[in-house]
Amino acid sequence: MQVIPAINETIFSEIEDKIKKAHAFGAGWVHLDVSDGKFTKNTLWNNPKDLAGIYATREQHPHIEVHLMVENPDEVLDDWLDAGVKRVIVHVEAVKDVDVMKMKCGMFGVQLVLASNPDTPVEQLLKYKDDTGEFLILAVNPGLAGQKFQENQLEKIKTLRQKFPDAKIEVDGGVNLENAPKIKEAGADILVAASAIWGSKDPKEAYNKLSEV
Repeated sequence: MQVIPAINETIFSEIEDKIKKAHAFGAGWVHLDVSDGKFTKNTLWNNPKDLAGIYATREQHPHIEVHLMVENPDEVLDDWLDAGVKRVIVHVEAVKDVDVMKMKCGMFGVQLVLASNPDTPVEQLLKYKDDTGEFLILAVNPGLAGQKFQENQLEKIKTLRQKFPDAKIEVDGGVNLENAPKIKEAGADILVAASAIWGSKDPKEAYNKLSEV
């Protein structure tokens, strides 16, 4: 199972430290949570210019996907593309023009992923069948780490998998060793985990165990 460590911090130095640690234990990707305090109740790091230092070095590091939990993702997309991220996750509850976002991402060779909040009906994702083959099911309320996985999201995953057999489906929020098998069985391709990895005494071991699900 592909596992992507999620990083939700307010200080970029902490993000840099976790990116290095994720690389050290073999993660091919990291997931950076960005929130503006408007789409979410809290504010996390959200300065794409900080990434310039990472890409300027010759040190190897995981690919970066950025999860834009912001009120106006259309307005900030260009900044993140310029920053060099490899995958951009935007919410159907906030995006205004998916076609334009898809075009811009395509110009940079960046993957566009459409995400939904727990309370958003799966139909909101189904209508974007022709716009992307990649989705993220957020199984907790956006913004705050450490929340419990909402079991009713399993049905949303199953429906997406049935409707889009070839889609890539990420699941983010409350993912741990106990629920990972059910999430995989429902049809997920990628597990995004923060607390289950970084809250462990041995993040590398936690990452490896999740990968073995």
